[in-house]
Amino acid sequence: MIKVLKSYGLLLLATSLATVSFGQVIPMGKGKSVTGVTMDPKKFSPQIAPKSYTRSVEREHEMKFNYPVGTLNNLIAGGTLSEPRVAPAGSPLFAGIGATGYEPPDPDLAVGPNHIVEVVNTNIAFFTKAGTKLFEQSLPTFFQSVAPEQFESDPKVIYDQVAKRFVVIILSLKLESSGGISDFLIGVSNTPDPTGTWKMFKVSNLQTVGSNIYWVDYPGFGYNKDMLALAGNMFAMPGSSGFNGVQLMVFDKAALYAGTATPTKFSMPNGFTMQIAKTQDATTPTLFGVENESQNSMLLTAMTKSGSNITVVQKSVPVPQWEYDQGFVTGPGGVVVQTNDPRQLVASYFNGRLLTSHAVAVSNSDGRPAARWYDFKTNNWPTSGSPTLFQTGQVNPPAGHGYSFPAINMDKKGGIGMTFSMIGSSTPGKVMGTGRRSTDPAGSMGSPIVLENSTSGTYNGFSTRWGDYFDVELDPVDSLTFWAVGMGAGNSGQWQTYIKNFKISLPDNALTPVFASGITTVAGTLVSGNKLSLSSSDGLSLNIQSQAVAGLGQVAGFNGVYQVPFAGPVDTLRVFVTCSGATGSSALISLRNVKTGAYDQITSMGLTTSMTSKVIELSPAQIPLYVSSTNQVSMILRAVSPTKGGVTPIAFTFKTDQATLGVAPVN
Repeated sequence: MIKVLKSYGLLLLATSLATVSFGQVIPMGKGKSVTGVTMDPKKFSPQIAPKSYTRSVEREHEMKFNYPVGTLNNLIAGGTLSEPRVAPAGSPLFAGIGATGYEPPDPDLAVGPNHIVEVVNTNIAFFTKAGTKLFEQSLPTFFQSVAPEQFESDPKVIYDQVAKRFVVIILSLKLESSGGISDFLIGVSNTPDPTGTWKMFKVSNLQTVGSNIYWVDYPGFGYNKDMLALAGNMFAMPGSSGFNGVQLMVFDKAALYAGTATPTKFSMPNGFTMQIAKTQDATTPTLFGVENESQNSMLLTAMTKSGSNITVVQKSVPVPQWEYDQGFVTGPGGVVVQTNDPRQLVASYFNGRLLTSHAVAVSNSDGRPAARWYDFKTNNWPTSGSPTLFQTGQVNPPAGHGYSFPAINMDKKGGIGMTFSMIGSSTPGKVMGTGRRSTDPAGSMGSPIVLENSTSGTYNGFSTRWGDYFDVELDPVDSLTFWAVGMGAGNSGQWQTYIKNFKISLPDNALTPVFASGITTVAGTLVSGNKLSLSSSDGLSLNIQSQAVAGLGQVAGFNGVYQVPFAGPVDTLRVFVTCSGATGSSALISLRNVKTGAYDQITSMGLTTSMTSKVIELSPAQIPLYVSSTNQVSMILRAVSPTKGGVTPIAFTFKTDQATLGVAPVN
């Protein structure tokens, strides 16, 4: 990766982009079609053959690049809660790939149903989820069938949750004024099992503009149901000059996975470091990218596919202003490690939300690196509407330390997990984890916890490089478990990667079910059923005939009392409701406020004559209001068919098939 630092001995940011216009997209047509070559990992002998390099440091160039301040706004990033949100997911921390003699490692991972694939500079390994290593080879060996030339850096890997395959990339490069090479090497597993066969491709990413030829650095890499895209920064080959922004290459995924790689190319000459989102659902038609535009705006990219045509548009979104961090952190023994620059490091997309993260300064007077994150709603853009910033926050390090290389992702319940590096005067390198539940205050993250401690007291790398990115991915089995990869100082003082899983949102089956201990009709007439009818969604319902209530309409409802079966504070509280009523009526869900004695309406749901289900999770701030000192909860569930135009609607039967709670204690 090419380094971009603000002010740190080796390199300087110099040229301002204040006069540059972002958002320019130039279609470059189709690239050459490449046919894949079959590769079988089982033919490597031995299966585990890690390669060590002799003190190799990833290529580093001075890039004079600076983001403009942009249009000022009053947006503010959120902070950190006093309590953690990370819960261990049951598997032990295990060591990933160890030092290869190449710095920095650039650790990345992908998680399938049964396997984890990790890549670093410049090895690849397959693990079981219990941590058993099944395979490790150098990436040059892994790709030898398509590219025997020199390798550069920046490996990445994804698990395509839609097509259920692993995809690995790495950059291949020869910097020469004549006959220079710059390729994406792409490997695609044919099944969800990485130990099976793969298709291997070598796709040129050289870009010629006039008399200048450019090569790719620091790839962005993502997918959706239809497309797989790669992006990179374009630097001049020897004999050429200038910097040509970002090149985007979009592949028809069905054709690629069938064995033919044909990129559709776009040039963004004023961009820098676009990250492509890993799209974790099978319905989203748009593939999104994200990059910094200024110190208080970000540029979102939308790729859409119609037949063989790819359309790319961009949109600027304001964000809270960030400041450049100092570009380094000093560890034990005065060891200085680089922490990169404010480029975006990852992107993920789930349920209409686009997440990304990067390192910024703690403040304009404190240059230590902190972890800044963003959560955008795409709002059906680019079909209609515009993307907006939903929430954003910043996790600041303790005194004498820095947080760098933050990676972020989201689970199916809207919980967000993040991992990053911590280095400081007494810390040679820790892998940290944090997160937020969907019910936490907007912009807040839980207090970070340590996922991994270095086994050595000092990092003894032969360069100042560290990073250049970490990763956190979502397990496709439950869409709730996060897997993080990061690095610390191993037994020899050299870098060592570690892999750990954790959860933010608890699954429903991890909660203790709580059933009504008693019910009382509060409106209407009980027709049939009792408290046992509410215990599960099984077709056996509590049935109440509605009654006319002046000014409201037809109303039916009951009060249920629930006793939490443990002492001590409640950490998680969900309400599960399944019911039906008259078409056009609504169910109102209210809980007794133990502070006021009144019932507060928590939410409502529209009803029809067919059963409708809803799950409500109370926020940490709400739980003490509705759980009594004896851990009792009182709920009123009421259906209302409103009076319209002065006409009272006809009576109906309010049927409730389930009304239960799910709870978990504070650990």
